[in-house]
Amino acid sequence: MMHRPLRREFYTVALSALLLLPIAAATAASAAGKATVDLTDPVTQLEAYVRVVGDTSGKPYTAYAEGTVYAVVPGAKARPVFGVRVLGRGRFEKIDGGYQRLSREIGFYTDLKTGEILATWYNPYMEREVEVVPIQNDPVNRKFIAGQGTPIRQMIAGDNVIFYREIPLRYPNPLDRENYPLYSSGDFYEAVELFNDYANMRDLANPKLSSVPSTGSWSRIGPWLPWMEMGQHEGHLLYHARAVKPINGLNGVPAKLREHIAKTAPKFLEAPSGIEGPDETSWTVFKQRLEERGRAPRKTIPKEPARPE
Repeated sequence: MMHRPLRREFYTVALSALLLLPIAAATAASAAGKATVDLTDPVTQLEAYVRVVGDTSGKPYTAYAEGTVYAVVPGAKARPVFGVRVLGRGRFEKIDGGYQRLSREIGFYTDLKTGEILATWYNPYMEREVEVVPIQNDPVNRKFIAGQGTPIRQMIAGDNVIFYREIPLRYPNPLDRENYPLYSSGDFYEAVELFNDYANMRDLANPKLSSVPSTGSWSRIGPWLPWMEMGQHEGHLLYHARAVKPINGLNGVPAKLREHIAKTAPKFLEAPSGIEGPDETSWTVFKQRLEERGRAPRKTIPKEPARPE
């Protein structure tokens, strides 16, 4: 009889423990759901950003974007003129204070209806056919130092993290007006590059992931492309594209595009192994193309462009 109180006490404690189990589990789940990283710290922020757009382990990453390019001419409604598809391959190397990005990118302008890569394009403003020159920027390198340079900012909403970078550009145009009036929009290249990269805070809070799944967007406001032969006529281009960093690398890029690159410019399927020279742009590549063809600068001033509705 003396053992009954002890037995009753044991049952009471056991029942209380069982009742508390769901509460403990809910508390643990809640804590797990609130996993986070301190993005106010510049070093932690840069680490997180590199994991979103690349890989902190130094492994190659793949970036793919596709969208539409609009022509904006004063006095007329903006109109889509061609599509664009861009593949980037790169890697981030750890350096003192941050990371060195080593990358190259190739892109193609496409027919708005069929999606096929354009070799030529009928310019409705100049009313003539022009040869299309693809994007072949090799290399496109940049140092990212924690707390320095163009700021990396973020917006956090629940588990959603959006990193964004806004980059205004102005520098001497490699294709100056005096020597390249047909291809030059002016003596200075003036543009704005706008990037959004979307990730999940729970992925960023997982220290085992050197690269996290991400999607993004890319917008660009810039001058006429040299091959459009628009000269200094009023107006500009607006790019609007969706982007993704495929977890399965090149296999996440449309097969038809991947096969085309393999046949025409296979080096763009590989990330650079080191710094191979100064950065290239569509303007420097176009200038080199003219020089390789032995084509002197065309000093013919194009006629005033038409303004189709």
